[in-house]
Amino acid sequence: MSSVSGIEGSIGETKPDGPVAEKRGRRGQDPLLPRFSRSPLLPEAGAGGAPLTAVIAVISSLACLALAAALVIASAADAWTTELRSSLTVQVKGVDAAEIAQRVEAAQAILSNAPGVIDFEVLSSKEAGKLLEPWLGKGNADSLNVPALIELKLSEEGRKNIAALSRQLESVAPGLSLDDHGGWNDRLASAARSGQALTFAIFALIMGAASAISIFAARAGLSANAEVVSLLHLVGATDGFIADQVQRRFTIIGLRGSIIGLAAALFMLSLFAMATRARGADGFLLPGLTIGPGLALPLLAVPIAICLVTAVAARQTVLQTLRDTY
Repeated sequence: MSSVSGIEGSIGETKPDGPVAEKRGRRGQDPLLPRFSRSPLLPEAGAGGAPLTAVIAVISSLACLALAAALVIASAADAWTTELRSSLTVQVKGVDAAEIAQRVEAAQAILSNAPGVIDFEVLSSKEAGKLLEPWLGKGNADSLNVPALIELKLSEEGRKNIAALSRQLESVAPGLSLDDHGGWNDRLASAARSGQALTFAIFALIMGAASAISIFAARAGLSANAEVVSLLHLVGATDGFIADQVQRRFTIIGLRGSIIGLAAALFMLSLFAMATRARGADGFLLPGLTIGPGLALPLLAVPIAICLVTAVAARQTVLQTLRDTY
């Protein structure tokens, strides 16, 4: 292998004379500098170089956005379903406003002493009628006996005794309707799972694209440096040694491109967070997005995954190509 090392240092180089040669000679005496300062055995241009770095940066950015979407969906769905699980809505009906008000007072008395009730808020018939104004028009709901609404927040113990609480309320307010939001909760959870599955599928496709790009780039690199590879085989270099050199180059390119992509993704996510807050959509139509450790730290897994995928794909491609050729 000493002959291989000699070829690695001599391919594409001429020996300088004078002070330059003396300076290089002194540098070569240091056991650490040659390892990091020497030129790569297979030049970066043969492995894609800057174009490959740009492509990996784009892929990394898309992967980060897909993973961020999965995290945001999970966080928003957990917040929404937690709120729905802990709250119930009681609808109090009556033949007129006076009867509705009387039944609401009786229901309040029961709720004040009921175990497991953390808090409740009453929305009178008049206030509930205002919610219908976008559909019925202003003032038209006043002539209707719009049911009053009571929003409950229950503890875990209180949720286990919903049936008993419902019977107590119906005893003082016949026709009372209690909605535990179970249907909404199930639909939100199902939608969240579907969204997460979609984002993870996109993430997997992006990783597959990174692997395919690495395979094509590795083959192109071997073709561009076919003479160097043939010469290495003549002096006894093993397939594993050549694959190590290619893997090292792809690891560097993958790490550089994926870090650029991560930075670009964090910048775009920051712009999105500022835009939603500026337009008032944060927490209303769209889930809240905060750029912090909870979001940034999981995204660090993307550069690691990109490096592993590109390096392993390139190495296996090189080994297979060399076995088929030599």
